[in-house]
Formats: sequence, C-alpha cells, structure tokens
Amino acid sequence: MPDTPRLQVQCNAPIGSLRIDAEFTTTHPWTVLFGPSGSGKSSLLRFVAGLWQPKESRVLLDANDITATPAYKRKIALVAQQPALFPHMTVRQNIAFGGERNNTEAMGQALELFALNALADANPATLSGGERQRVAIGRALASNPRLLLLDEVFTGMHRAQRDTLMQQIRTHCAARNIAVLAVTHDLPEALDADEVIRIEAGLITSQGTPHEVLAEERSAWLRSVISMTEKL
Repeated sequence: MPDTPRLQVQCNAPIGSLRIDAEFTTTHPWTVLFGPSGSGKSSLLRFVAGLWQPKESRVLLDANDITATPAYKRKIALVAQQPALFPHMTVRQNIAFGGERNNTEAMGQALELFALNALADANPATLSGGERQRVAIGRALASNPRLLLLDEVFTGMHRAQRDTLMQQIRTHCAARNIAVLAVTHDLPEALDADEVIRIEAGLITSQGTPHEVLAEERSAWLRSVISMTEKL
C-alpha cells in the first residue's frame, strides 16, 4: 500500500487579532490539531483547503506545492462543525454532488458506510444534527480526496456515537489511503488520534503521540474520572 499522504504546512500571517506562525508536517494517517478556541486551528484548516490564501505561506501535499492551486483542484475535502448541506437536495443528491460525475458506486458506498440508505430521499431539514454531519462526511468522502479535513465534527455527539462515526471514517480512509487532519479541543477525541499537534495562540508548541503531547491533560482527566467513580 502507498505511504499515507504527507501534509506540509508553513503559515505566517495575521488573521483578525491573531497572528499564526505555524510550521508542521504530518506523519500519520490520523492527525489531530489540538488547542483551545481561538488558537488558529480552523484558520489553518481553511488555509490547507485553499479557502484562505495568505501571502508568504505554503502548503504541500505529497511534496507537491499546492499553495496556488484552487480549492476545487486540491483533492482535499473539508467538513465543518456546522454541516453545509444543500437544503433543496435530498440526502442522496447531496452525497452525489460531492462525488465524481456519474460515480454511483462512491455514492452507494457513502450511503452504506454511514447508515444513510433509509434517509436517502429525505430532506436535510428533517434530519438530526448527527445525521446531517454523517451526510456531510459522506459527501466529502464521495469526492475521493487525498486528504480529509475535519473541523470539530464530533462536537455535541455522545461518546458512543462519536466512537462509531470515527471508526467508520478510519476504516474507509485506511482502505483508500486518505489522510485525516482533524481539529478539536476535546481531550478524549485527541487521545484517540495517531498523532497530535498542539497549537496555542497561533504557535505550534509540540508534536508527537497523544501520550507524549497530552501527558499532563491525560493524567488530570484520569484523576477526575477516578474521583467521580469513587463518589458513585
């Protein structure tokens, strides 16, 4: 199997009141960009996706410089926290829109993978938040990207629901050699990643395995879980 697509990012630019000065290279299939709200995580995803193009910054995918490549030609799919589905289209039509033209196989796989067959003819307005997110992710994967960007897509989901959806995405992406860069400030989600890149106030402060980068937070979280269990 080919190596996992490698993403290289160098971004040095102001955005609002924040200045992002970040440089990193992903080395694993599932990488999490971890940090508090307002640290620049989502802005970096938009830069990688081609939706924000600051000067004196570069993004490479598989050693190919795609800085000047239009977003729709990058083979990168972005899923935001709030699913941007087409309200006048059914679930099936939304997913088909993301896929390659007339690629019914990709659409069928997405419907099957995320248990959306029963909802295929439904309107997005009738779906729950979790269902809409599954449609958005299915649409993104139907485009057969090299890199999938996830911006807080599991926020608000129950742990079991999140774990199931994450495993579905992992299985699909591993089979098709799609790399994932996910943004979160949720510790349990970050601990499930292959690699964590910590960002604070626009600066990359550490990169490594979840246990290396998040050792202090993990210890504090485990203590709180044990304390809560003892009180039951």
